Amino acid sequence: MGTVHEAERMIIEAGGMSIFQWAITDPNFRYDLVAFANDYVPSALNYAALLKWFQDNKLERFLSTGSLEKNIKEQEIFYQRFYGKSFRIDRKKIFVDAWRLPAIKVGLKAGSINIALLKATPEIQSEVEIQMTEVEFFFDRIMKPLKENSFRIWAEEGVDRWTNLKLAEFLRRCSPTEPEDFDAEAFKKDWAKEIIRIIKKKRVLPNVTTGALEIIFTSNLVNIPSDQIIVNKNGEIVTPDDRSYVSAIAKNVRVLSNAEGIILASQLFAKDGTYLAPNTWEWRRDLVEHQDKKTSPFASVAIVDSGGHEFGLSSAVLTAPMAAAVCVLPYNFG
Repeated sequence: MGTVHEAERMIIEAGGMSIFQWAITDPNFRYDLVAFANDYVPSALNYAALLKWFQDNKLERFLSTGSLEKNIKEQEIFYQRFYGKSFRIDRKKIFVDAWRLPAIKVGLKAGSINIALLKATPEIQSEVEIQMTEVEFFFDRIMKPLKENSFRIWAEEGVDRWTNLKLAEFLRRCSPTEPEDFDAEAFKKDWAKEIIRIIKKKRVLPNVTTGALEIIFTSNLVNIPSDQIIVNKNGEIVTPDDRSYVSAIAKNVRVLSNAEGIILASQLFAKDGTYLAPNTWEWRRDLVEHQDKKTSPFASVAIVDSGGHEFGLSSAVLTAPMAAAVCVLPYNFG
């Protein structure tokens, strides 16, 4: 799967242009370089290699567009609506870690994936925007403008029932996590305490990055079916107990972040006025702490839904009856 071009990219990152000077002047080094390139297995695939991998494994048919390039082009057109007609998706910025490929392949064949979602930011941002977190940026720059097209946001000025936070403050506190951030046993024993531990360990949330591009493999189904096959980060098909969030974390299942979910929900509505998750609640991988609001419990996990044709960004406690009953896991192989 490796190519000399990919090897060159890795070598430039590791040692600089002087390596190429050695290749020209030292025949023994040149021989070693060719041998390295022949055996080289990249830690990440660039877009050309990713496209070839999709085509070699006949996986494009599982995408809703039927084509990876068409998928990327649709993403580009979407972002042009918000960043300007001159905005382009730079394919040279698209890389996928090789360890992700098994999960992507299994997820595509299982029907858990049907879209390559791009999380892209423009090269130029305002002074206010560069101080935002990712979720704040995509909410402000992508989702809020849709209100001009009758997109409705639930309780935009209200207070969340579990957090006592207004929406702007809630978004500011959303802390995206990975399954490996958790102590699974501690999470089962006292989920709120474990959430606080993780958030305190992370401390300050990073601000949004200009000119960033990330590819995330997920599903753009309006409602994730309750019998959806669940694939974890290792590419294993798993069955969380009662399809609960706590059990999913223990089985290394990764779900969408609030920022990624905002992009997905915005794309669905921009395309044909469809709201994401009108009949279900979807978990997000953002944790929220609200001890200062004197809530009980003092932490929660972000969720979204669109009941009543309004998109709601809120959170839920993991002991609520709805946690196992109607919440679903929108998977993310990003």
